[in-house]
Amino acid sequence: MNAWTNPRAAVSYFLKPVANKRKPRPQPVLELPARRRQFGSPFSPLRKIAQRFFCFLLLTTLVPATLAQICASCGQTIGALTIYTVYDEVRQEKVFVCPRCEEEMPDCFVCGLPAYTNAPGFLVLPDGRVLCARDARTAVLTEQQGLDLYHEVQDNLNRLFSRFLQLPDNNISFEMVDRVHIQELFKTAGNDYSCPNVMGFTLSERKNGALRHRISLMSGLPTQWFQATCAHELGHAWVAQNVPPARRKAFERSTEEGFCELTSYLLMDSLHDEAGKAHILRNAYTRGQVQLFLAAEQKFGFNDVLDWMFYGTDDRLSADDPDRIHNVQMPRPGHGAGPIAATPIYPILRAGPATEPSVLVVQAIFWDSRRPSAIINGRTFGPGEEGRVLVGTNHVVVRCLAIQEDRVRIRDTTGGKEQELILGSHDRNH
Repeated sequence: MNAWTNPRAAVSYFLKPVANKRKPRPQPVLELPARRRQFGSPFSPLRKIAQRFFCFLLLTTLVPATLAQICASCGQTIGALTIYTVYDEVRQEKVFVCPRCEEEMPDCFVCGLPAYTNAPGFLVLPDGRVLCARDARTAVLTEQQGLDLYHEVQDNLNRLFSRFLQLPDNNISFEMVDRVHIQELFKTAGNDYSCPNVMGFTLSERKNGALRHRISLMSGLPTQWFQATCAHELGHAWVAQNVPPARRKAFERSTEEGFCELTSYLLMDSLHDEAGKAHILRNAYTRGQVQLFLAAEQKFGFNDVLDWMFYGTDDRLSADDPDRIHNVQMPRPGHGAGPIAATPIYPILRAGPATEPSVLVVQAIFWDSRRPSAIINGRTFGPGEEGRVLVGTNHVVVRCLAIQEDRVRIRDTTGGKEQELILGSHDRNH
């Protein structure tokens, strides 16, 4: 007879657990029919069957979907229940890695992922750094590769800043070194403040009355990083050669680094390298100065940034009061008054008063048969370069097709219309 239909059996049923448990089982408040009580019991066979069926569904649907992930390191399907999530520093995303690669493979110096040692192209550098096959394809490894890129960056910067400054040229030596050597250079006297990942170093010193610069860049960098680092170090050389020593000595440690990172950022912007720009802004060793320099350049213009570098009264840009960039103390001609009595070795080429043309206008041409450049509506272009300019109150994206001694041919990328802009006259459409 069922315990639910026999009163005595029911009493013994509810009192029986008391002997085995400290707390008696609570009695039902509402009497239910026998079948519903049986089906609703947590110990009923039907409930156990349902739980097991649910677990079976999880194992047959969710787990296979997880196991179908591809390892970002070895490229094979991950067949284990344990999956590692690693951040790819190059692509700026989280990826899945199998346990074998995570535990056995060395980390790539560039992307930070486990570098699969059996992949064609896997590389171990003499200083112990490891490059995965993907990042080794874009790495700058030889002295000649580095020298070619250095001259390319130097030319791009001279064209980009042709209205404002001139970079040192004949008094610079260039070399590529490994990580051990560059870290030793950085630890020399006067260069001992922290930098999380040193990829370049510039030493400026005066010998026999002449200022010389030696730029050292680390080998094995991806092309993008190499270009940005090269621009950064050329920025240091320009500051050492042009900013008066008293002003440079007054800089807070991160100030000059912020300005040099601005130089790198503007180069990456001219190359339309969004990943390179993002990489620069993520670097925290300027302690926020690169973001302030960039904001100042966008709001006030590069001329105002240079004025502050030469004649500013603060040791760093202020996040609380960006307008303090205009707190400058200019030396009076012939008096040498103020904190700065020296003038730049290379004078700044000043543009005329800022205007906003209502049409596309070529404002200047810097003629060089090898690398000509032109200023169109306040922006410098070289042949094949594309950029956004202000026409009246609207922004227009134009592409420079060709530059001659007295004219520039451009294309409006929005409508595809080509124009020939003649220096000193209104634009003429063809």
